Amino acid sequence: MSEQVEPPATPEPAAAQPEPPAAQPAAKKKGAAGTIVLTFAALIVIAAAAFGVWNVLSNRVINAKVGDCVTETTKTDASDAKLVACDKPEAKHKVIGIVKDVKETDFDAHQQEICDAYPTWQNVIWVGRKGGSGDAWCLEPLAG
Repeated sequence: MSEQVEPPATPEPAAAQPEPPAAQPAAKKKGAAGTIVLTFAALIVIAAAAFGVWNVLSNRVINAKVGDCVTETTKTDASDAKLVACDKPEAKHKVIGIVKDVKETDFDAHQQEICDAYPTWQNVIWVGRKGGSGDAWCLEPLAG
């Protein structure tokens, strides 16, 4: 009898090796200094905008208080009046009283009586929503 020889084993194909991932560009990292600079710049822009809004709104006559001074008004609705420091040459009147919640129609009909509680008043302006309610500012002239 002859010996049977087995054929040599064929090597199994090598398992497919996964390819290593492609090299990716390194992610850009922002340094702490860059973040601080951007944050600081954003804060400056916000502060400047807030100051600008405050500056525009703060000298409007609608913000007047007793003791404040206003410029001369030439418009019948007093929309050109502005708050100014009383020692400025453009200051013409001083607010000596404020009558709150006056309807525009009542102001128009009774503006000569609205400031009777303030004997030195010589001018009165009404500030409010057209057709609605507002406040009457009783003014006395500044000594010139």
